[in-house]
Amino acid sequence: MNRISVLLITGLSLTLTSCGFTRASERGHAREVSKINAVGVSLETAREMAVKKGFLCDQSVDRGRTVVSDGVTRKTDILSCHKKSLELICPQRRYVIFNAYPATGKVYRVGNRITEHSCF
Repeated sequence: MNRISVLLITGLSLTLTSCGFTRASERGHAREVSKINAVGVSLETAREMAVKKGFLCDQSVDRGRTVVSDGVTRKTDILSCHKKSLELICPQRRYVIFNAYPATGKVYRVGNRITEHSCF
């Protein structure tokens, strides 16, 4: 009887938080982002590619942001997209960030990051 109770409680807990099924590892998320393969395309095309992979993108592009990359400082247009795990409380949020040249609007770098507890 105790064994069944423990299994039910564990199952209910996993169902409510979904963390056992919907969280991604850093490596898994990096692989997913690399499959977007957006280097060389416009930011709008990159947005479409990310949306097809289930990401929600910011409505506007952050234009003319100063970014230091590989020791080089440059102005960059940035589009950030995200998706979150299905957890009800404090879901994991996964991001893909597109950096583009302001003059051409072409993506030159695609980054990624994960925020584990996006409610705090």
